[in-house]
Amino acid sequence: MLDDPGAGRRFWTLLRAMLWLAGALFAKALVGLVLSTRSHGDDFTEIATGQFLGTLIMFQVRVIPAYLVVALAYAVLLFPFLQGRPTLVAAARKRPGARARLKALGLVAGASVVLGVLSVGPFFTRNPGLLDGLARKMGGRFDWYALHRWHLLDAATIAFGVVVLIAALFYGLRWWRLRPRGAWQALWIAPLLVLAGGAAFALRSTPAPPAAADTPPNVLIIASDSLRYDRLGVHGHDRDVSPHIDAFARQAVDFQQMHVATASTLESWVTLMSSRLPPNHGVRYMYLRKEQAEAASKLPDMLPRLLNAAGYATIASSNWAGNCFALVDVGFTHNLVSDTQNFDAFIMETTIWTHLIFPLYFSNDFGEMLLPEATRTTKYLRPSVLVDKLFDQVDDATRAGQPFFGLLFFSTTHLPYTASYPFNVKYVDPAYHGQHQYEIEVTVHDLITTGFDPDLPADTIQHIRDLYDGTVSEFDHYVGETLRRLDERGLADNTIVIITSDHGEDLYDPGSTLGHGTNFLGGDQSTRIPFFLRAPGLKPGVFTPLVRNLDVGPTLLALLGLSAPASWTGVDLTPGLRGEVADFDLLAFAETCYLFFPKSKALRDLSDAERARVLDSSDARKTLKIDKSFNNNMVLRADLHDTVLATKDRMVRTPRWKLIHIPAQGEPIYRLYDMQADPGQTHDLSGAGLAVMPRLIEKLDAYWRGEGAQQRWPRAWDAEGANPGGDMRIPME
Repeated sequence: MLDDPGAGRRFWTLLRAMLWLAGALFAKALVGLVLSTRSHGDDFTEIATGQFLGTLIMFQVRVIPAYLVVALAYAVLLFPFLQGRPTLVAAARKRPGARARLKALGLVAGASVVLGVLSVGPFFTRNPGLLDGLARKMGGRFDWYALHRWHLLDAATIAFGVVVLIAALFYGLRWWRLRPRGAWQALWIAPLLVLAGGAAFALRSTPAPPAAADTPPNVLIIASDSLRYDRLGVHGHDRDVSPHIDAFARQAVDFQQMHVATASTLESWVTLMSSRLPPNHGVRYMYLRKEQAEAASKLPDMLPRLLNAAGYATIASSNWAGNCFALVDVGFTHNLVSDTQNFDAFIMETTIWTHLIFPLYFSNDFGEMLLPEATRTTKYLRPSVLVDKLFDQVDDATRAGQPFFGLLFFSTTHLPYTASYPFNVKYVDPAYHGQHQYEIEVTVHDLITTGFDPDLPADTIQHIRDLYDGTVSEFDHYVGETLRRLDERGLADNTIVIITSDHGEDLYDPGSTLGHGTNFLGGDQSTRIPFFLRAPGLKPGVFTPLVRNLDVGPTLLALLGLSAPASWTGVDLTPGLRGEVADFDLLAFAETCYLFFPKSKALRDLSDAERARVLDSSDARKTLKIDKSFNNNMVLRADLHDTVLATKDRMVRTPRWKLIHIPAQGEPIYRLYDMQADPGQTHDLSGAGLAVMPRLIEKLDAYWRGEGAQQRWPRAWDAEGANPGGDMRIPME
């Protein structure tokens, strides 16, 4: 049978049937997309099906090659099992009847279903997020993770491997028998090469190069978007969510009062990289216009640019969380991040999850080669891919004897809290089947019109916190993986490693719902971040003075023996790390970020009368537009720039006190809290006549004028301002 001359005809018959099935699946996906867009009817869907209809159609066409590849792969794998079946033999005749063709199509469809079921084993195992996506999409009470617990995915993986092995043997033997007969028969090696190439692509690995002994210290920042300070074991969390971070903390300096100036990714990273506060670097919201992004990108003294000049390879590896580095170029020479802030990314996300074969079979490097825009999707990219990409560049730098500055930035702990299995079910109550069962469920339309529901039941809030703990556990897992790879390469002893975040997160703390940067109520959960620093020769310990991510750049350059530029306004903290300075008398300033929804919905602790006075801005539907001249990015309307700034809440924090300024008609609304006695901010002292309040107002006003970096707060002021009518003399600075 191996040299059966009719085999080639039967293969092409099978392939044609596969192409018909692929076409049917493609058409079904398009019908689903049309029905879905008609049912949604929100503003962004109307834009996609209106002025961006051409882009939407173009992306559907560009997915077609994925269907062709899958059809070919299925034909190659199924042919050894079907090629001798009477139905396929009959359909492969020169003039097959309609009945024979229909029976053959049914045979191929049935075999394809079986192969498809088996294929979920290896693909779901390699990318756990795919099963998570299925669970979230299907919902209901069915326990999808029983596929793991009952080892059904393992069984499917083994069965799929057997299918591939049999196919490889079949084509190998056929080629061996036919190879003397000429080039045409030798084409049977093509399927064998396809199988071998696929296996090699999946199993490829590159040995790590040895570390050079004489390179300057490397720098590696490992961060997760929206990671809270208090959800780590080392900071008192009652769950063992962070064993790798906790172990790292024992080898590092733990900065226990590190604050950010805006609890928003873009603004926070620009503050760190430029060592300037937002009023000084000018990035005040995430939806920058083209000229604003270009102005920020031209700042010559961003940290990566300074390290480029010092001979470092600078690398950023991130998924959609790192799109800020696609919007503003801070100087990374290897900028391996996704671009998800433009409207094309919104359409690509819709396209990929319409055509489910793409996330199933192409959530990998081959998929990125086939459709590069796939990296813009916001869900289910394996975090290990980010680690792989980082170390590919690290290895290149090491081979060249070049030090590196790397930023590995995960989206894991960001909304909608979509950790991968088993982390997403690690802490949740298995009996819970209520709202937000698998992730935070909110549509774009609901988010920009009403925000997050402020009145959830207690068990739902606890479930949300359980989901969040799962994301922290997953990030911790990849911290361990990253540190292990660093150690394997012999780089650990010559690398400054930082574990941190861009900002914290609200988890239904008092006066808050979900998200970050919308207000300063409930505590420091949005602006206080974990920050651990391990450096060669640096003694581990706890660092208690109040500091800012503004100060990270100068401190890093000092540890590397480099000078900070005069334009930087942060403080070099190394004298404190060496024990030479007990405190830097610093103040932490912050401002709220861009709000998608009306601001009044974020201020739950205000009275009705106060809420009526709050200066507000419109929701995203009225404040954002799509700029076709700027890669179809969503940008803030230029005429609303001043309004958005004027409605920002702002905050100043000392080691003891926290003053919040809420813009309002007439006089601003203030809230004052003693954070030592009341860290949850339950008792407002703004009306108590404390002497500290006018001094804090003065400092906060100076920040708003762009003079925040020059402000200092001696520790003695915390105590002397606590009494009504206390000494208001300003000591000499």
